[in-house]
Amino acid sequence: MINARAWCLTLLGWKGKRLHSRLLLLMCCAALPALAAPPTLDIAAAPLTAACLTSSAGGPALQRGAPAVGAVRGAGAVDVFQPEYDMRDWSGHFARYTLAVQGGGGSGAGSGISADPGNGLAITSGAVLWDAAAMLTGDQLQAGRPQPGLRNIHTSAINADGTLVSIPFEWDALTPQQRSALDRAPASLGSLRSRPDGLGQQRLAYLRGERGLEGTIFRRRTSLLGDSVHAAAVLVGPASAAGQGVDYAAFFQRSKARRPMVYLGANDGMLHAFDAADGSERYAYVPEALIASLNELSSPAYLHRAYVDGPASAGEVYLDGHWKTVLVSGMGGGAQGVFALDVSDPEQLGRGTALWEFTDRDDPMIGNVTGLPQLARLRVRLSKDDADFRHFAIVASGMNNYDDDGHRSAAGKGALFLLALDKQADAPWRLNHNYYRLQTPIAEPTQANALGPPALVPDRDGALRYAYAGDLQGNLWRFDFDGNAPWSNAVGPGAGKAPLFVARDALGRRQPIAQQPKVVFTADGGYLILFGTGRMIELADRRPADFSAQSLYGIRDGLESPAQLVGGRKDLSQRWLRSLPGQDGYAIEAAQFDADSKGWFMDFPDSQSAGERSVAAGVLQGGRLFFNTLLPGRDPCAAAGGRSYVVDALAGTAAATAVLQPDYPSAAPLLLRTATSSGSPVPSGQISSTRSVAIVNFSGAGSVKAGLAGKVKVLRQAGRLSWREVANWRELHAAAKK
Repeated sequence: MINARAWCLTLLGWKGKRLHSRLLLLMCCAALPALAAPPTLDIAAAPLTAACLTSSAGGPALQRGAPAVGAVRGAGAVDVFQPEYDMRDWSGHFARYTLAVQGGGGSGAGSGISADPGNGLAITSGAVLWDAAAMLTGDQLQAGRPQPGLRNIHTSAINADGTLVSIPFEWDALTPQQRSALDRAPASLGSLRSRPDGLGQQRLAYLRGERGLEGTIFRRRTSLLGDSVHAAAVLVGPASAAGQGVDYAAFFQRSKARRPMVYLGANDGMLHAFDAADGSERYAYVPEALIASLNELSSPAYLHRAYVDGPASAGEVYLDGHWKTVLVSGMGGGAQGVFALDVSDPEQLGRGTALWEFTDRDDPMIGNVTGLPQLARLRVRLSKDDADFRHFAIVASGMNNYDDDGHRSAAGKGALFLLALDKQADAPWRLNHNYYRLQTPIAEPTQANALGPPALVPDRDGALRYAYAGDLQGNLWRFDFDGNAPWSNAVGPGAGKAPLFVARDALGRRQPIAQQPKVVFTADGGYLILFGTGRMIELADRRPADFSAQSLYGIRDGLESPAQLVGGRKDLSQRWLRSLPGQDGYAIEAAQFDADSKGWFMDFPDSQSAGERSVAAGVLQGGRLFFNTLLPGRDPCAAAGGRSYVVDALAGTAAATAVLQPDYPSAAPLLLRTATSSGSPVPSGQISSTRSVAIVNFSGAGSVKAGLAGKVKVLRQAGRLSWREVANWRELHAAAKK
């Protein structure tokens, strides 16, 4: 069907030379409705993989979020930082404990021990070292620490152009607009909606932890820490040892002495900074983008919703002549955009910590960021003699950037944003100056669209060269950062911004790509991009009537010029999952690769019956991809299950039997080395090393299970790797002694 508005505008271009015709067509076009935006996604704030609550007082209420893993405590043992929340009142907890995987087939008896008799592994969970929420809330014997009035909580005052001033989250420090928002009655109170209620100052005190009005005017809480459903904890200790240069070496040495911190976003409206040693809260940040909805948190009729419910990452970047550690976090379903904090010195967290916020007020193409923001170094200018480098936050536009919220991009296109981390707080956001936007076309305007988080591929200098990302319409995009900013030809790799590949099932239906791809090298110098299809975003995604075929793909990008696109399944080699007699697992059958094959694919056999899909990225190690699939089942109120796979990344063949998990894992598998043995050096100067690896899965229901991944053979460098003659060694030696 021809779109009437598009046809009208086309005629307008043809008739532009005749004034009276042009006026008539302008009137015609104005009378037609605007082009419809794609359907909006109803992003769930509750965990869609959990069982339904049967009543407010019962049911499977306790759930665990994704863990952060800290220091390795020997073979098979790590520190774990994990959130937990109660769905009955959406109270949150955050605990640290030690987890160890032991071989030899433990008995399974005793507190904290779980054993899988099928693989001879036992998991030991040590005692909880601290619970940050219990410390923050206090009890009858001890008041909460720090006390509400002494908590180090900050927010920002942000102007329309994006300039920012960091301010304490205190009544007298807030702007008039922020105080007005907090002084508004919650929408959940019905008839009082949008009316000032004179409780703004008390409401702010409530958000800081004052409890005197709980159970009367304000909602009662069992914990001052909110729930963390989709946010994941980020551990920041010493800086990475991978940086180079004299300045970085000095920064790295200083970072060894800094206090390890763990950061966690929560649906109490804050990103919290906890001391990793004792669990005390040392700082919290309230994104300014969320202040307009904070009044809902105090409502006695509170309906659970998202606030700081997106993923975060941290890393080392070079800003204004100094090395820094920066954290960037999305807000998930809470608000559209991201924010950045300087977390270099835990002793200085406070007024100067907030670097910037970037929301749909700054660019309408940024949506709800539910994918992982990342940090990268880019070459912004390349000349014959030198190059200029700059550090950016790499952020996919995410979901619902076409939502009619006053700041939208109605076309439904995706975008990859490059947000300069060195943007000064008093500088406005300017496209192609301190941020860049690379747009991806939309293929089906009637279907929901969202660009997902990219996999980043650096060049030999450590600068970003390629990024690979998928979208909810099945397109796999490559972004090429060759040349100078603003990289106007980056999107593709095909002509006219054509994607590298479009994921479709056997019937030609598009398959959504919601996860971050994984990238491995191929023998011919190209890359293989690994990803699964499927989504779990809104409640409708659990509806059995909408179950559809989903798959796992390995797509080759040979980096040819012009680009060689992958036309579809006909260009790929198929792998088949076959059920094992008398078992609940699968084996993979595979034929030889065709001579002109551009990768491989396999379909999940339980997709249409049980809704099997791949919604979270896996883990690469030793040439193998470890990942979990989701099995929501046909009962929309039952807890979801899953299946664990181990696949040879390049060939798409089975490295281990696919194993059924009764509880869906809340995160990607954790791989723990349980033993290592080394062989003799080979002539190339490498040593063959064999590692025994255990797969650990954490379920939302609270269970922790381990399976044996088997032995992974790797080659590691050993001995003298190269030879270089230093002719002026005497001169260098004399200079070093001065």
